[in-house]
Amino acid sequence: AEASVAAGGIRATGHLRVTAPAGFGRRHVAPLVPEFRALHPDVVISLNLSDRVIDLAGEGYDCGVRVGDLPDSSLVSVRLADNRRLCVATPDYLQRRGTPRHPNDLQHHDCLALSSEASQTRGWAFRLPSPSGAAEVIHLKPAGPLDCSDGQVLHDWCLAGHGIAWRSTWEVEAEIAAGRLVEVLADFAAPPNGIYAVIPQRKHLPLRVRLWIDFLKQNYRRPDFWTSPRRGVEPL
Repeated sequence: AEASVAAGGIRATGHLRVTAPAGFGRRHVAPLVPEFRALHPDVVISLNLSDRVIDLAGEGYDCGVRVGDLPDSSLVSVRLADNRRLCVATPDYLQRRGTPRHPNDLQHHDCLALSSEASQTRGWAFRLPSPSGAAEVIHLKPAGPLDCSDGQVLHDWCLAGHGIAWRSTWEVEAEIAAGRLVEVLADFAAPPNGIYAVIPQRKHLPLRVRLWIDFLKQNYRRPDFWTSPRRGVEPL
């Protein structure tokens, strides 16, 4: 069927219902929706952006995009790309306050953390060498004069030079490439997690869903995708 689509024989049709986390979806899903529909004009697309964990089958969604661990084993998942979390700051902040060389140095810095009611309860993850030679992942909860429950606000504060933030590569790679942010503590970065497409278990997957997942995979695996300045739909 997919070969026939490529040859112009079979056309994907129907209503494609997609959900994604708000911040990630704004930047890296929403810009792709019009591009996908230009390739498949007979598909109608509804995009839901929410940080709530959506019950795909129960709420009638065809596909979800999720970042990080996938505790729900009832879903079928396709890994689209790797995602890392890293510590970043502006060159100006590091010039004023110095560059941390070890995670313990963060106690002497202004750290921009999610507030206690947000979902990131375990803190910032770092990989430290252990006496046995194997790496051990630890979690720290750095403090600072500013915290917020919204990741985009932390991102903006970091870009304004107010401190060090622990953010995902999908948020900051463009700024790092442009020199607006600098990664610190790279030697202690935790192992990557994944960016996934998840779908309810179904016997027959509609063609429009298979094509959408392939489209995401092709884009997310392009080396320039995450650093391209044209990516992103910023909130008003």
